[in-house]
Amino acid sequence: MKKHFLLPAIALMMLANSAKSQENSPVHVGLKAGANYSKLSLSAPGLSGKYATGFSAGALARVDLGAAYLQGELLYSKKSGKLDGAAAKDQKAKWSSIDVPLVVGYKILKTEQMNLRLFGGAVYSYTLNDKTSIFKQINPAFKEFNKSNVGYQAGAGIDLGKLTFDLRYEGALTDIDKTFKSRPQSFQASVGFLIF
Repeated sequence: MKKHFLLPAIALMMLANSAKSQENSPVHVGLKAGANYSKLSLSAPGLSGKYATGFSAGALARVDLGAAYLQGELLYSKKSGKLDGAAAKDQKAKWSSIDVPLVVGYKILKTEQMNLRLFGGAVYSYTLNDKTSIFKQINPAFKEFNKSNVGYQAGAGIDLGKLTFDLRYEGALTDIDKTFKSRPQSFQASVGFLIF
């Protein structure tokens, strides 16, 4: 009879120990999704950019280094920006991309159940497709957005248990389009869940 209870008890202790070691692990993996509010800065007479909404979703990995941390993400993003001027009236330029942010952060307030964080870093974006017919109407020489782009991010976040919330600003270091010298700017809000 004791043997029947002993094996399940050992299995439960091993599972509890495994869960505890994962909880204390400095490596965390999770999923995240959010909204973005983006616009294109433009160098074109009589044409200006305005903000429009989009979304992103993907995965994150975080490595804790004491109060500091390193976080990488892989996101699918859809962004858009309104164009205004003589040649365009609130028409949208839309594009989708794979974004790979890599940020370094610092926990300015750290407790067992809550972290308050500041972070900053770089982001690489690869444009998958764009709907920018308005650009073609204004300048027939326009073809499409550049595929590869580099930018920067800075923001703040809070962790509550396994939930993580971020607010960040993203700017571009390279032109997404050289014809109009367009550089995207974006405000982003996201929520994530750390699986372990």
